[in-house]
Amino acid sequence: MTYSESIDVLLSTDVGAEMDDQWAIAHLTLHPNVNLLGIVTTHTPYQTAQRSAEVAHEVLSHLPIAEKPPVIPGSSAPLESRDQPRHNEGIDFIIETARRYGSHRPLTLLTIGAATDAASALLLEPSLAERVRMVSMAFHSVEGGGHEFNVQNDPKAWQVILDAPVPLTIGPAETCLRDLLMPLDKARSLFEGCGEAGEYLVDLLRWWLEAQPKVVKDVTGRGDAWPIWDEIVTAHLLGLTETQTLPRPYLLDNLDFEFAPREGHPYPTVRWIKAVDSERLWSDLAQLLKG
Repeated sequence: MTYSESIDVLLSTDVGAEMDDQWAIAHLTLHPNVNLLGIVTTHTPYQTAQRSAEVAHEVLSHLPIAEKPPVIPGSSAPLESRDQPRHNEGIDFIIETARRYGSHRPLTLLTIGAATDAASALLLEPSLAERVRMVSMAFHSVEGGGHEFNVQNDPKAWQVILDAPVPLTIGPAETCLRDLLMPLDKARSLFEGCGEAGEYLVDLLRWWLEAQPKVVKDVTGRGDAWPIWDEIVTAHLLGLTETQTLPRPYLLDNLDFEFAPREGHPYPTVRWIKAVDSERLWSDLAQLLKG
């Protein structure tokens, strides 16, 4: 689409927490311009990184691909403090992979779950900030700060990342809820004729709507649709977003933002995704599923 050559990507995900990560994994894995080098799985309050890795393997098994990206479990708990990184195989994989890149050609690190492993990698290997650019589904909005699932699952990780000298693009929940809301009927129509993988993604949406009716109604105001939150990072990679550049905030312990000057920070701003061309995004995914 926008890119004429492939983009090297690492994905950090809490896949299995609900159903949106599965759609993002499918899209990233199948897209010819995305070179998905690996999937590092992370935690939620009710799911370990190991369980998330099992779900990631399940997703990959449904896709029409010959070679699957490696899946490596990361952290199963958040940071205990801002200066104490976690240590595990997933974090090591992020660090070792990023060492092959530089500021002239950075690795794209996507986070669509708790950011524990990304933050730990930056703490353990500070030069990583010069080798990666981060694109994350995180935060509620500029006004709403960190009152959002992924940030709440490790606020200290996000305090580390916002302080780190790493380029950052944020896809907030507010944009996802408006632009990436997927009704079940639309998903069925969109993925008709898309084979096993398409049926699998539709079934995940149906399962979530049936399993969590109160959550669905509370979040969306309706019972037949759910935001595919994490596809916001895919959309950004493919050039299907509009962004706004704003001062880089501090994340307070109460999860509010403070917008104070960041003197000497090499990246004193953050790009916020303000809109997604969802029709082109969904059309692209359907075409990839059809092969």
